[in-house]
Amino acid sequence: MSGTRTIIQLISVSLLLLWSGILLYFHFSGRVNAYLPGDGIFREMVLVTGIGLGIMGLFNLLTMGSEVAGCEGHDHGDGGCCGHDHAHDHSHKAGCGHDHGHSHDHHEGCGHGNSHKSDCGHDHSHDHAHQEGCCGHNHDHSHSHDHVHAISHDHDHHGHGVLEESGWTGRLVAILILAAPITWAAFQSPDQFSSNAVMNKGVYNPNYNSTARADEFTLRGDGSKPTRAAPKPVPLPDTPIPPPEKYNDPEAVAKAAVSAPKQSQSYGSFTLEDLKQQVPQNSKGEFILEVPEIYYTGGDLEVQKVITGQSVETTAQVLPEKVNNAEGRRLRIFRMLVQCCAADARPYSVPVEFGDKAPEFKDMTWVKVSGTMSYEKSGDQTIPVIKDAKIEETTAPDNAMIY
Repeated sequence: MSGTRTIIQLISVSLLLLWSGILLYFHFSGRVNAYLPGDGIFREMVLVTGIGLGIMGLFNLLTMGSEVAGCEGHDHGDGGCCGHDHAHDHSHKAGCGHDHGHSHDHHEGCGHGNSHKSDCGHDHSHDHAHQEGCCGHNHDHSHSHDHVHAISHDHDHHGHGVLEESGWTGRLVAILILAAPITWAAFQSPDQFSSNAVMNKGVYNPNYNSTARADEFTLRGDGSKPTRAAPKPVPLPDTPIPPPEKYNDPEAVAKAAVSAPKQSQSYGSFTLEDLKQQVPQNSKGEFILEVPEIYYTGGDLEVQKVITGQSVETTAQVLPEKVNNAEGRRLRIFRMLVQCCAADARPYSVPVEFGDKAPEFKDMTWVKVSGTMSYEKSGDQTIPVIKDAKIEETTAPDNAMIY
């Protein structure tokens, strides 16, 4: 194997392993979760493709010393690029059984019009109208040569791709096209939207009357949505737990006790009991909701009547509030909801109101918010607002986007 061919094969193996490594990195690091939904086979195919490319690369690496079938080891004998023996056996299968070699050096002693300039000086023209009468045979073969190739190759099949057929300039361009984009994407692409991107996607212009995916996030306890399991209760930092020796102290126990959730009146077919069965509560009795669940209550009057005044908790990202915030007491929290992939994600947002000036957070910070559910009218929309809010920075959930 030539030195150039060895270099080209090493480059090909390296490109396969590069693509394999990046796909496997995205799978095992969990970064793929920020781009592709969990349902379907998208995430699994990233893993399968990464393994497949890796196997191909290793196979090519282990077999790169082998001869290339069909290109090496054949003797063409005619100076061809691969050494195949292209000797054409132009045996004219004349009906008389003679082998009229294509050299047509007919050393015949009669006046044939074959223009082959035989020794007899006649012009043996190539129409091969061999006159009868000289040797008794009919030489009228209409040049139907039965070109019997020793090896019937079509030379167009010897293309090996741009890395082998082009010069080094073309090879370098091909390598850059195959390697540069995926490498850049792996290390430079962010795993979340910027604040400007979220604003451009309409975070401050929600439509609470929308029913596009309301059935997935409804709080109605009608059996259409599976009940979510409540999280395991954990001691909260702001809830003092009396030491064992003070458990007999009624005042200390009362101080540490978790207050009961507020009761609100039930209406129609949806009741507070339905809400409790449908939505888990934390150790404080707060209903743990996703932002889209809060969002869609803006279009459901019956749910609003039950959940108004109830304490809720949610986890979201935060931005400054730029709507109806003259006093500076509000922030905007949101989650990105994905239909198919990250490209079509859109923000679902609700305002959060504090008793005093809203605290400052860096844009896009992940926060945990708790407060009391309320609603206010704005034009033809009913806006859900979390009031009397408490907020603290927290870690991002496993799935930064909701699918």
